Amino acid sequence: MSSAQGKTVIVTGAAGGLGKAIAAAFLFAGANVVICDVNQERLTSVESEWSQSHAGKFLTQQTDVTDDAAVQKLVDDTVAKFGRLDVLVNNAGIMDDFSPVGTCSREQWDRVLGINLNGPYLASKAAIAQFEKQKGEGEFGVIINIGSTSSVQGFKAGAAYSVSKAGLVALTKNTAGFYGDKGIHTIALLLGGMDTNITDAFARGLNMEAFEKIQASQTPFSPERRVPIESVAKYCVFLSDKDIAPSANGSCVPFNKNWPEA
Repeated sequence: MSSAQGKTVIVTGAAGGLGKAIAAAFLFAGANVVICDVNQERLTSVESEWSQSHAGKFLTQQTDVTDDAAVQKLVDDTVAKFGRLDVLVNNAGIMDDFSPVGTCSREQWDRVLGINLNGPYLASKAAIAQFEKQKGEGEFGVIINIGSTSSVQGFKAGAAYSVSKAGLVALTKNTAGFYGDKGIHTIALLLGGMDTNITDAFARGLNMEAFEKIQASQTPFSPERRVPIESVAKYCVFLSDKDIAPSANGSCVPFNKNWPEA
């Protein structure tokens, strides 16, 4: 039997790209899956795609992860449908335009940190409250935060994205430190380049001076260096295992196909 069998999992930002792949991996492993996204059109598409093969095993919900009440409703509706919550994957995120602090607009700073850092804070807060309500009813709770090479390397993206992902590492370690002995385990994956919809922000344009400077400072990215999103999804399922999560608690694991090189 799969270690995910019968568990209930929330994946944020999961109507496309990496989030959808993670949600699908948990579904195929036997979990109940709740996906949220701000994009209702994408959610409707996923619902149509999965309605026959996974009927009754998933829930879609339009959710702004920066909104306290919306995030709480997501958790409440999850528990109302499936009875409990076992795993939270904080996947929702956006890229910046590579601007350094001197040219990063306040609007971009607030938007990127709002989704990439405030979102995981709000979702983790709501999930932990639910995990603690369930104490004595099951195994444990797991939080998986989707970080980046930018979590630990400050010159791979713009100021806003770099700070948001560095903050996510600190949130991971602090949460792991405080709640680990309560049976709640928190882990981050520090991902490299992928084919996913996080780059939607590029449609607004790039700060080309900063982008070219960053590119010149490292080995160029090429297609063969892409991390397969399906591999990341499988690893998320693996990390949710009751025998793996406790020993991985607090870990921030590079998963980047060795790019940038170690």
